Amino acid sequence: MCQPSESGGAIAGGEQVQYRTVQTLSEVIHNLIHFQNELCGDNRISARLTLFRYWFYVPLIDQFGPEKIIGHVKQSGQGGKPLSSDEYIEQAAALDNFDPAPTLRNWFRPATGEEAFRLRLELAYWLGRYGREPNDVIYMYVLK
Repeated sequence: MCQPSESGGAIAGGEQVQYRTVQTLSEVIHNLIHFQNELCGDNRISARLTLFRYWFYVPLIDQFGPEKIIGHVKQSGQGGKPLSSDEYIEQAAALDNFDPAPTLRNWFRPATGEEAFRLRLELAYWLGRYGREPNDVIYMYVLK
């Protein structure tokens, strides 16, 4: 863990790049781990943390990830690759056209009751390490 510091397309380098929602749980987990690594090295992502409303938690690796980032991939051959910070920031508006929620809910369930309360507190603490607070309206999901 790092210590924090204070299907559309686009043309990239003359090449058409295709984006899509995740199709497998392994893509989600890969995206979540990639997100954590990107967060450590790019303050532009941490500046956007308060914008996210839908958060997904994987207990096995004790990690949170926002829907908008962990739910999208860049198409690469037969599979998908996580988006870099640059790609996410440049394509944020286009990615809004692809709702990953229905697919993510295949593997995640809404947090309820005490669990939801505890996860909101943990998320607030985690975001606080980056100098951020959670959005006033957040929805928590947990890996089934």
